[in-house]
Amino acid sequence: MAKSFQTISNIEYLLDIVDYYRVIRSLKKCLLSIVILCFLAINGDYAKNIVGETKMDRSLPSIFQAWNSIENLSDESEIQQLARHDLAFAHPYTLLKIHWDISDIQPYSGLATNLSSNLLSTARQRKKELLSLNPHLLLLVEIRYRDAKYMSAQNEGKVKNWWEVGYYPPDSPYWLKDKTGNPVIGWGEDTDGDKKIDKNDEILNFLIDFTNPKVQELIVKQAASLNQSGLFNGIMLDWWSEDFATSPIGVNDWSETILTPEAELKARLSILRKIRAQVDDDFLILVNSNMRQIPKSTPYVIGIFMECYKQDYDKGYNLNQIKQMEKTLLWAEEHLREPRINCLEGWRTVTDYMGDGNTRIAERNNERNLQWMRMITTLSLTHSDGYVLFADDSAIPSPDHLHNWYGFWDVNLGRPIQKKAVEYKGVTGLFVREFEKGWAVYNRNSTKQDVSFNVLVKGVSSSILHLHHEIPAFDGDIFLKQNDEK
Repeated sequence: MAKSFQTISNIEYLLDIVDYYRVIRSLKKCLLSIVILCFLAINGDYAKNIVGETKMDRSLPSIFQAWNSIENLSDESEIQQLARHDLAFAHPYTLLKIHWDISDIQPYSGLATNLSSNLLSTARQRKKELLSLNPHLLLLVEIRYRDAKYMSAQNEGKVKNWWEVGYYPPDSPYWLKDKTGNPVIGWGEDTDGDKKIDKNDEILNFLIDFTNPKVQELIVKQAASLNQSGLFNGIMLDWWSEDFATSPIGVNDWSETILTPEAELKARLSILRKIRAQVDDDFLILVNSNMRQIPKSTPYVIGIFMECYKQDYDKGYNLNQIKQMEKTLLWAEEHLREPRINCLEGWRTVTDYMGDGNTRIAERNNERNLQWMRMITTLSLTHSDGYVLFADDSAIPSPDHLHNWYGFWDVNLGRPIQKKAVEYKGVTGLFVREFEKGWAVYNRNSTKQDVSFNVLVKGVSSSILHLHHEIPAFDGDIFLKQNDEK
């Protein structure tokens, strides 16, 4: 194998020499890929070894961060909390303290296509610190394409700081307009607590016309700039659907849409194609498709963010929703580009809609939510090699996706050594998957189920050391082999 790597290294060296004679970078990569593929095709056994060794270099479970972070670890620094996750997506400033190149002359971040050069050294140092804490951490920047902060000309004149203006100028043709020519709210937070999103709320995003070729050009330039910076692993695109339009005539009125499903899908696929043509092959593209499959996007997308919506913030998921999670996650694990980075997020149940931080932390730790956390985590472990998160229901007024860190997530299972979605002894809805250091068991049955092992194992949540263990209904647990307990 060492000789094989030396052969590839020699090829790279020769192509580097060619590169100095101004052969473009993409040609170098293309030639190298062709030569390596030919080499691997000839040496089939070596190709199999490469796949086996590089498929996963991290242990599971892997937790991700969606925009907002942990609330129950106040004794840890912000950078320590971020590094607990194996993947995070957010604004570049949240991740690496760098923002788009805006100024008082050009303050609109939607028009900026480069990162601030003044903050590059700061970003590099922060990334170094993060990777020293967690070398497996992947950082993805959300690029806004469907909606963004809007500010009218009147309100823009009242801002104290120039960087507080909207994403585009108020009169920009890039905002999507309704039949009367006015911009439309596409998303918001219920900051006044009246359980609806309207113009009385303080945090509002308005719709962007992403069918506009100039908007697409800006999106692609931002993605290319992130790729060229070497700071980030990829991007995240929210509100991704191939089935319906996401441009309602009003935030609470989906009786019609401004754009048709056909127009939106055509624009989405165009954006993906254009981005892929401008970034490296290993540049990650994650899209939020909720619990839907996105077959037309598969040539370009490396992972889906499954933000698993539920109708009532004070209730959990029903059986049909849970089965849909399984179905979509398995589909994504099989069909999307490699390396796959599928992210499953379940939402907790909420009692106090307007609860403060301490209330949120306490509610996340009640027995009902601990059960849901274990079930969602073990669903991810038994049905994917991806990432998982259990967070707040997005209906409540606090920032979305805030979460607790659970000791259940500190377990080191190692890598999986058994295929996905294996039912235990033919019991419908009871899944067991073996890992290097233990087993994950997930039970979506409405009744408790018993599982037996051929060695003594210790339940992470139960702390019981035994051959036989009971899994409550709609629950899950992790069982550690005792030689690897620590």
